[in-house]
Amino acid sequence: MDLTTEIVEEKQNALIVSKKEYSFISLLNNELKRVSINHFNSPYTSKNIMMFRYIFIINKTVSTDLATKNKSSIFIYIFFGKKHYITNSKKLPSNIKIITVSGHHLGKEEIDKILWFAISSSEEKILNLNLSQLVKKKINFIPDLSLSYKKFVTKKNLVSFAIFLIIATHLAFLPFLFLSYFLNYKSYLALKNNSLKNINNSSPINEIPRKLYSIVRPTYLLFGITILPDNLLDINEKSYLLIKQSQSLLDNFKGLEEILFQPQKTIEQKNILTLRIEKMKNSLNSIQEELNIIAQKIPIKNNFFDQIKKQLIEGADNIQKAQKGINYFQKIIMQEKISKYVIFFANNSELRPGGGFLGSFGIIEIGNYSVGDIKVYDIYDADGQLTVHLDPPKPISQYLNVPHWFFRDSNFSPDFLTNYQKALFFLEKEMNMTGFDGGILLTTTAVENILYAFNDLYLPDFKEYINAKNFYLKTQLYVEKKFFPGSIQKKTFLSSIVRQIKNNFENVDIKNLLFQIKKSLDEKQIAVYFEDQNFQSLFDTNFWSGRIIDPKCTLSKDCIADYVFPYDANVGANKANFFINRFANLKIKINAEGKIGHILSLQYKNDSPAEIFPTGYYRNYFQILLPKNSTLNQITKDGVQIEEFDQIDDTRYKLIGFFFELAPGKIADIKINYQLNELLKKGSNIYQLVIQKQTGAKNSDLILEFDLNKNISIVNQNFSPIVKDNQIIYNTFLLTDKIFFIELTKN
Repeated sequence: MDLTTEIVEEKQNALIVSKKEYSFISLLNNELKRVSINHFNSPYTSKNIMMFRYIFIINKTVSTDLATKNKSSIFIYIFFGKKHYITNSKKLPSNIKIITVSGHHLGKEEIDKILWFAISSSEEKILNLNLSQLVKKKINFIPDLSLSYKKFVTKKNLVSFAIFLIIATHLAFLPFLFLSYFLNYKSYLALKNNSLKNINNSSPINEIPRKLYSIVRPTYLLFGITILPDNLLDINEKSYLLIKQSQSLLDNFKGLEEILFQPQKTIEQKNILTLRIEKMKNSLNSIQEELNIIAQKIPIKNNFFDQIKKQLIEGADNIQKAQKGINYFQKIIMQEKISKYVIFFANNSELRPGGGFLGSFGIIEIGNYSVGDIKVYDIYDADGQLTVHLDPPKPISQYLNVPHWFFRDSNFSPDFLTNYQKALFFLEKEMNMTGFDGGILLTTTAVENILYAFNDLYLPDFKEYINAKNFYLKTQLYVEKKFFPGSIQKKTFLSSIVRQIKNNFENVDIKNLLFQIKKSLDEKQIAVYFEDQNFQSLFDTNFWSGRIIDPKCTLSKDCIADYVFPYDANVGANKANFFINRFANLKIKINAEGKIGHILSLQYKNDSPAEIFPTGYYRNYFQILLPKNSTLNQITKDGVQIEEFDQIDDTRYKLIGFFFELAPGKIADIKINYQLNELLKKGSNIYQLVIQKQTGAKNSDLILEFDLNKNISIVNQNFSPIVKDNQIIYNTFLLTDKIFFIELTKN
């Protein structure tokens, strides 16, 4: 048998220890493989170090203990840019070699030197490689870069890059759009804070998104997705124009107020006044148009954006109202005829049916391009000149013990027009004043609201600062304290405030002023009547004229009109209403026959601290208007039936009135039980309920409860109540007049 002899070559192993991935390691691996040495890479020294013949350790402290324990292995320490800490190489174990490299770019020639030094049996322990002269040899790395480039530039990567480039191009307008939105928002905040200098005037930023989008819009159009970006761009551009027009409006108003109160104007000043009013009208037109467009363009539908859309529409509606106001103002200020208006100052801390006790009134004249001063008069000065006798309303004579009817008590009707006409009678008889073009009632609350638009007003005559928060207390101090008919302190104090408002008008926050005026109109702290019926229609349609609402229902023939209007008359000659809080609860029950019953509960709480003027007992002649076709069942106070009350039936309403007192710190519960004489018909019905708020009254809580029989179901309503079975409850505030519609079906 022949024997075959095989020579088996056992390859040696090499370990490369490095925490950092140096570029030369791949070259070292290739060279080790070329000389038949297996290579392994690790960031840490292996526990099985005995299996490795060569151990390359890069930038790590020399360990003589490791070399002593593993004498069969050769340890090659490579240092870049720093020296090893052993200076005496004779003390190194024979299996340790050290290589220092002054640089970072190792080529193939340097790797060969390192490899030869590592595996040779030379007695040299240290090898120094200076690469400062080897810069040109970096060409050795080109093959590796080429390899990496080829790995990156693949067909798949090119396609991905092309897709990314297309997407980036089509979305390039978005960052600029968001930037423009941000700048517009900053401008809005500046406009809100009256920082007109901080408003963004850079239109190019707003143009960039549109230009970038126009390039790629055909693609969006191809896929039918242009609506969203078109709307977003339109909203952005309209927002910018809206802010610019608002800034222009404020600038023109500031310029207008500078010449508005000057009594004698030159032709040039009149032309400037006319021009500024026209510019304000143009700005208002643009603002209204842009608000409507932005509201239409909002693409997202949810509660947040729906609320914004609602606010924009309301803003456009308010702008339309302001346009009517400025048109009327332009008409009267530019005519040669002087228009005269009476302003009633009603103290609603002594509440009367028409808003409050009339302690003062003012006259203002407008025309011939000027707004005159408001001349303030004390009401007692006028009443002292009354020479005719008028019988006062019964509550005035009975509870105030006043035998004559005076101007100060003329607003004893809940209807402002009735009170205005009565006031004109007293003005003619007492002051010989006629020819008024309208009247405005301002309650103490309305004056406080208006003062929120001004900074503190300094009154030199009284050495006091007046603002919205201290107006009432200061007024009581300087007007009511030690007051007697014929004194001039009330007129002097109010005239001083009016004068300082005029002098500080250039510093007014116009947006806040308009907001406070509208708030006062909405909450019935201001009531207005103008002889010009075209202009008055603006106030009538918005329920700003303090009128009694006609409870007629015009929605359908099968409509039942219900109506409630409770109001107070403080006949205690004090300011107790400042401390009175009232809460209302109206329970409406509809039985199986369709009969509609009511229980109106009114809780009065007197928080007066004592029985000392101006606080004290609340002596109230309470009145309520109900539908004419209603029947009163019972009135109780604190559970005790009230037997004595007044009742008047006119063509539209049933009027109920009675007197009660409420001591300081006490609570009174008034309950009025009544029913409608009209029944729900079988089938579909519309139920309309009008609840009116008294002019000058505080905003109060209102709870509305409906209890329906099982044969009656609710189809729809114009409010959002809590519904359970056939009971619905609605909690709200009686801020202004309320109109409720409920669609009912009776089986």
